[in-house]
Amino acid sequence: MQPRPFAIVHYHEIGLKGRNRSLFENILIRNLTATLEGTGAGKPRKLPGRVLISLDPDAARELVAERLGKVYGIANFGLGVGGTLDAGSLADIAWQVTSEHEFETFAVRARKAHSDFALSAREINEKVGASLLERSGKRVDLSNPDLTCRIEIVGDQVVVYADRRKGPGGLPVGSSGKVVALVSSGIDSPVAAARMMRRGSRVVFAHFHSQPYTDGSSVRQAAEIVQILTAHQNASTLYLLPLAPAQQIIAAGCPEPLRTLLYRRMMMRIATEVAARESAKALVTGDSLGQVASQTLENLGVVEDAAGIPVLRPLVGRDKEEIVNEASALGTFAVSSAPCQEACVLFEPKRPATKATVGQTSEAESKLDLGALVTDSLENAEVRTFRFP
Repeated sequence: MQPRPFAIVHYHEIGLKGRNRSLFENILIRNLTATLEGTGAGKPRKLPGRVLISLDPDAARELVAERLGKVYGIANFGLGVGGTLDAGSLADIAWQVTSEHEFETFAVRARKAHSDFALSAREINEKVGASLLERSGKRVDLSNPDLTCRIEIVGDQVVVYADRRKGPGGLPVGSSGKVVALVSSGIDSPVAAARMMRRGSRVVFAHFHSQPYTDGSSVRQAAEIVQILTAHQNASTLYLLPLAPAQQIIAAGCPEPLRTLLYRRMMMRIATEVAARESAKALVTGDSLGQVASQTLENLGVVEDAAGIPVLRPLVGRDKEEIVNEASALGTFAVSSAPCQEACVLFEPKRPATKATVGQTSEAESKLDLGALVTDSLENAEVRTFRFP
């Protein structure tokens, strides 16, 4: 049989699952199918411990690789050729694959599982290695080779590849429920949302703005950020929620040092209602302990008190440099670094409280019609949808 182009996908964490492992595998298959739409990739096929994807001869290999690099749940993947092959053709196919690369040293790594293939993994390594040594004139290095020719045999399928790339890891999106991420146009919250996707959660986005008292820059940047992150979950919903009416009332009738905390408590209440509409089980924020005045231990507790469901903070122990590095890798850093007017800067206090109490904020809110303010924001929300690809 003539070899055909394939992509082979390996997962790690999914493989540690027990009797519900097939559930995670099926979700990964579904996500791969959606992500590879329009690339020339066939339907992913589940094999023990891996996923095999046939490619059209004219498939855009680099586009396939780019898309696979965004799918959470993948440990690594390779692009190569294969099919239902016999032992006699392995050496020729290995040379076809390796000759496309520049290298001075090489190794052959064969793996065999659930197969009655004629040769053992060791015999394949020796036979193919000897052939490549003769044809290439290069040196064998089993410790640190420039190039590794990998041969995987599972059942009646054989795949040969030398182009292995690292995946993003984690669990497939959709395997850990749904959450609502409060996403600003800043650096931290998009990273927090992506971390939840990597843990298998599907993320709904909620962005608060203060238009018309601020310009539309935060909305534009939030939409750009959500579009970037949608590449990791194929479809996203973004709620654009007005906060300015509540901010006006809070600024006019509540103690100035508490304003930012009261704004954030209002966000929690509104986001909890968004979660109810979306059947989400938790809220997600980009808080990092001690980074700003509202993120002291005391103030984090005060803000969380207003939420009706759990609040998850994936970045709480991360420093700014670590968060910036993750944002750069995600592709959101450039967008988040552009000048922008965020909601919380409206009527910002000169000396914000750093150690507020629930009693203080509850007393200040006792003068407000909280239900009406929440309803007003939800009724005037704009909802946008995003898709990838």
